[in-house]
Amino acid sequence: MPKLFSDRPPLNAVFREKAQKIRYACSPTKCLHSLLSFLPIISWLPKYDWSHSFFGDVSGGLTMAVFSVPQGIALAGITGVPPVYGLYTAIFPSFLYIFFGTSKHNALGGFAVLSLMTHGAIEKVMLRTATSYNATAYVNHTLDELIDMDNDTVINNSTLMQILGNETTFMEEVTMEMWTEGVTPVKQIHVATTIIFLAGVIQVLMGVFRLQYLTSLFSEQVMSGFVVGGGIHVFFAQIGDMLGIKLPRRSGPGYLYYRIFDLIENLDNVHYPTLSISISSLLFLVLGKEYLSPWLSSAFNYPVPFELVLVVVGITATNYAELSRRHDVRVVGNIPTEFPPPSLPRFDLIRHIGLNAAAIAITAVAIHITVAKVVEKRYHYKINHGQELYALGFVGVLSSFFPVFPVTSGFARSVVGAAVGGSTQLTCLFSSLALLSVILYIGPALEYLPQCILATMIIFAQKGMLDKFKELKQLWPVFKIDFAIWLMSFFLTVCYDMGEGLLMAIGFAVLTTIIRTQRPKWHFLSRDEETGTFRETKRRELERIRGNVCIFRMDAPLIFTSIDRFTMSIWQCVKKWERTKMESFVTIEQMNSDKSGDLFDTKLKAARRRWKKDSSKTDNRCKLVIDCDGFPYVDYLGLSTLKTVFSDLSSAGIQTFFVVNKAELKRLFRATDFYEIVDEWRVFAKVSDAVKAAQDLNNLPKAPLTALASIATTDTILVDDEEEEEKEKEENERNDESNGERGEMRNEDSLEDEIMSESSVSIECDEDDVKSE
Repeated sequence: MPKLFSDRPPLNAVFREKAQKIRYACSPTKCLHSLLSFLPIISWLPKYDWSHSFFGDVSGGLTMAVFSVPQGIALAGITGVPPVYGLYTAIFPSFLYIFFGTSKHNALGGFAVLSLMTHGAIEKVMLRTATSYNATAYVNHTLDELIDMDNDTVINNSTLMQILGNETTFMEEVTMEMWTEGVTPVKQIHVATTIIFLAGVIQVLMGVFRLQYLTSLFSEQVMSGFVVGGGIHVFFAQIGDMLGIKLPRRSGPGYLYYRIFDLIENLDNVHYPTLSISISSLLFLVLGKEYLSPWLSSAFNYPVPFELVLVVVGITATNYAELSRRHDVRVVGNIPTEFPPPSLPRFDLIRHIGLNAAAIAITAVAIHITVAKVVEKRYHYKINHGQELYALGFVGVLSSFFPVFPVTSGFARSVVGAAVGGSTQLTCLFSSLALLSVILYIGPALEYLPQCILATMIIFAQKGMLDKFKELKQLWPVFKIDFAIWLMSFFLTVCYDMGEGLLMAIGFAVLTTIIRTQRPKWHFLSRDEETGTFRETKRRELERIRGNVCIFRMDAPLIFTSIDRFTMSIWQCVKKWERTKMESFVTIEQMNSDKSGDLFDTKLKAARRRWKKDSSKTDNRCKLVIDCDGFPYVDYLGLSTLKTVFSDLSSAGIQTFFVVNKAELKRLFRATDFYEIVDEWRVFAKVSDAVKAAQDLNNLPKAPLTALASIATTDTILVDDEEEEEKEKEENERNDESNGERGEMRNEDSLEDEIMSESSVSIECDEDDVKSE
């Protein structure tokens, strides 16, 4: 019957409600609340406890600055920009995070993996923006160059004319291909600032569209394999500076293979003074941080900055021993002592770095959210992950007006301030002020810092990443798929470039999820006698379930990827249920007898034969209850499959019922033609109601178990139906031959008694035969 009135509200009421929501959203109170949500500093700064937190924040900020100086310079070397930009990167993003961040212990700065990804993007842009031209150069040869010193012969005029084209001058004209940076020169830092700008815009858009759930794709196994693989890239990026070898620049997918070949070919060119400094620095870090640091931490309240001590020693030794001049040890060089003026990013470079910026933005978000979750667990307070997306994006956009490169959170950098008493965002403020004073007043002293010391510090810092290999030992015994995800993320990151490797690792993790949804697990449900609730039941426990009502549940979405598995599981469920019920009935006396083995084999053969015969009879099938609450969601094909399965089961004589408790699935049933195929009285909200309805059917069939139980007594043995028929036929023939004359005169009662007596004799004979066997 069609509806006379619509359930939808009037259109003018809908518009009126929308207008009220817009007015409320534009009200001064709502605007102020939105501003406070974007600038958390407005809410927490007036409540700042100066007496309790100020001195802790100052000491924590100074300690962070001490650790950030060598780390920032080293990360600038990985990125491929001058060292001073590493100090700028440690100042501006960390300072801006104070206004937008909700974490009291996070600190933004460079990250080795992000720096290496930025370096690859810079190399690509520099190659695309450069143009070639032909330049003419003149080479002035000396007479000594024209003399063959091995043979002590002088080149004559004819030979000189063949070489130089004339005999009056030693000048040679050479044409060579040169490269320019284009009409507007592009510097490495220009590409880096454009990348952090575009990455910030992407992160803000992720916050606007509430896409923080995408970080769930970066599972712990994906990130662990990616970070370890990135550590391998960082190692080979710094090994040349550590050995004093100039290696050609490589970038793009699979560049690590060529980097290894370049390293092997140039092993003869190792600079031994640089190598000795690197080995000494590595031994100092291992001895200090692995052996002395645990002992000194119990004696001092502040962590000992072994990296800074190494930097001071390296600068002093290089300056006074003149290592750069005497032994060609490469140093950092001049660091400008000036504050950089703000400038706009190079927007004309965006078309070259779109994919790289997206990969860097997503990686930075994943690392930042991971560190935020660790901070939440360690310090027991809640961090707004949605606001953190805005914070990371706004910091990236505003920092791009200064010469910095992409940043994210680092756990070691985030907790070092809290370890010495820092407990609020002002720790980053004092750290930025300390780093600014280093640039303005101490920068020239860093000129003599050897680059091999920075490379050694970066390589030693990857030790913590390599410790993640221990996770494989924990994953393998139980979580095989997570183990495979970890390894694939590692190998894809190492074999390809880091950006492509991370995207492919995420794709592999999603693929494993799709495969698992295509093979969902299903199980039986049975009533728990103690609690009265329905629980999962193992298949070997089916014989303990009373009645003939089978309850089926599949815990997976019923969508296009799982409909085939669902259909197959339904019929497999019915088959296992009916077969188990047919084969399960054996009395206790028979189980305790000596012939229990033969008894089970005999029963199994006969029961299977009966099950095949009875499976086609509609009055001997089980009742099936499908619990749809195991479906998180159902799509169009899933709903069509439910209707098809119901029709097929009904054709096979199986009474089917549904349990639906989710409002969304009920809405789908009513909005479609589901109830035109399935009777509405077959859909229930509780499993117990569906089971009761199945048991209360008027045409409740006799269970196959009844027929089997009627002959399974302590005095008889079940034999095959064919053998029984043959024996009865032989007995009848013998009786007809011996008692043919009397057979006609017998009445029905005497005939019945004789048949019973003869049957008892045959049963006793059968028992004797069995015993003799």
